[in-house]
Amino acid sequence: MLKKLMKHDFRALSRTLFPLQIGILGGGLVATLLTALTIRLGEHTATAGGSALLRQLIMGVSATASVLIGIAIMASALVTLLLICYHFYRSFLGDEGYLTFTLPVSTSKLIWSKLLTGMFWTAINAVVIMVTLLIFSVFGTTSNSIANTEVLQAFRMFFTDILPQASKYVNVPLVAVEFVVITILALASQMLEIYFAIVVGGQVAKKHRILAAIGMYLLINMGVGIISSTFMSLIALGEGFANLSFNTAQDFSVVMTSVFGWFGVLFAGLSVLFFFLIRSIFKKNLNLQ
Repeated sequence: MLKKLMKHDFRALSRTLFPLQIGILGGGLVATLLTALTIRLGEHTATAGGSALLRQLIMGVSATASVLIGIAIMASALVTLLLICYHFYRSFLGDEGYLTFTLPVSTSKLIWSKLLTGMFWTAINAVVIMVTLLIFSVFGTTSNSIANTEVLQAFRMFFTDILPQASKYVNVPLVAVEFVVITILALASQMLEIYFAIVVGGQVAKKHRILAAIGMYLLINMGVGIISSTFMSLIALGEGFANLSFNTAQDFSVVMTSVFGWFGVLFAGLSVLFFFLIRSIFKKNLNLQ
């Protein structure tokens, strides 16, 4: 049943998020072309006479358009998150909530479906933004060739020089796995924190629920910050980080691996806490619109 729920949520979000991701890629290509045009016109204006005013005007328009598109691309992450949150609100606290809670499926699976599909689309958006920025950095920042050879050389050095050197001091595969796991747990905890704020905001306010959810998120986030700081401070004292001497790179690697592990425990604990709080509210004190 969870698979069917996720399929439904994925399709519902795809109606708005899929065109948004296509728009990001398209906007990135346009920004890349405009920036490359601006750079080439700038160099041509510096070395050639005649029509300089026209070229400078085109440069100004192209540069302005590139900046605006760049801002829109970076803002797409916020738009993606807002659309995911609105889908959660509409499905549980809006008119659709009456239908949602009549489905022959457990509350836990309903929450899991929204969590996993929300995390998936957030990850997709992050990948699309990174690919867009990569295309821009390679093809939109050069004036004498199609691709920026300096950027390509930097990528080559990372894989052929930096990673082999780093592998002498740290376990690169282990660090990579830890990073991926912690990123997933951090995303889950942040998503559930936002969902929890939406749920609580919907319970405490009969009107202006969105504003109430924003206020609750700010309060909850402050509390999470205090808990996180206290937790990591206690871990630092318990592990004796303050008295450690980093004489070798291996010592530093061991400490960082331990720190990553404890961050994973923290994010996992927050995820479990918010998940069960949301489920408890849905089961005991549901207040639909």
